[in-house]
Amino acid sequence: MIQIDVWGAAHRKHEPEYDLLREEGQAAINLVHFISPALVVIDGEECVAEGDSCIIYTPGHRQEYRNYKGILLNNYITFQVNDPDFIGRFGLPENELFRISNGDEVTNIMEWLAWALADKTEPHGEDIVLRIVELFETLARLHINESTSLRRWLNTKQRLISVRDEMRNDPKGWTVDMMAGQVWLTRSRFTVLYNDFFGISPNADLINIRLECAKRLLEETDMLVSEVSKECGYSSVEYFIRLFSKRMGRTPLQYRKACLRVGGIAGI
Repeated sequence: MIQIDVWGAAHRKHEPEYDLLREEGQAAINLVHFISPALVVIDGEECVAEGDSCIIYTPGHRQEYRNYKGILLNNYITFQVNDPDFIGRFGLPENELFRISNGDEVTNIMEWLAWALADKTEPHGEDIVLRIVELFETLARLHINESTSLRRWLNTKQRLISVRDEMRNDPKGWTVDMMAGQVWLTRSRFTVLYNDFFGISPNADLINIRLECAKRLLEETDMLVSEVSKECGYSSVEYFIRLFSKRMGRTPLQYRKACLRVGGIAGI
């Protein structure tokens, strides 16, 4: 289930001297919608963001923009989400400018989000999550994508995200060749793209996914270690125990007992 923690959202008017710089970015996603033109610095280059331009800053990415020829009007929302592929699911660029065809739709959603965050008379948590998803669906629909190569690149990323989801849902039986076959790519091309998109090799990511699955099963079920090993895609329980111990610094049983001590599960 998707979980979103909103840090802030607003529809703002900035004076001509406004100049934002976050060298280290933020530990969250920051979506900025420029209603009026702005000067945005991306990878050291200053460029003009026309009205109804957007940029989605990912966590830790440098942020710098300022007014351009007058007062700056913009919307923004900053949030953390438990899905590392959240932005990619909508086929939107990250850390670069893109245009939308109707900024009023985005502004309406942003204004509602700002109101909901400020309203303390009743909880809006579930509605806020739904409206953020609606916001990104709206951006995807309004995105003016004039580049065929960019559109193809984003479509490929969405296909790789689908494969990643399948591995998370059931990590058994996967190989890199199988992953590549799911998206109609050669193994070598798939490996390069996977690294580009996710910053990790497909094999290393699969190991991480399997170990996360193992941790969850050890925490939440009373399955035997041999059963956990099989459920996570390892035919050799001995290999699974060695790998788990190396990565986690304790054996699977020691990990389960530690969870018990902090109330992780009711019993084994």
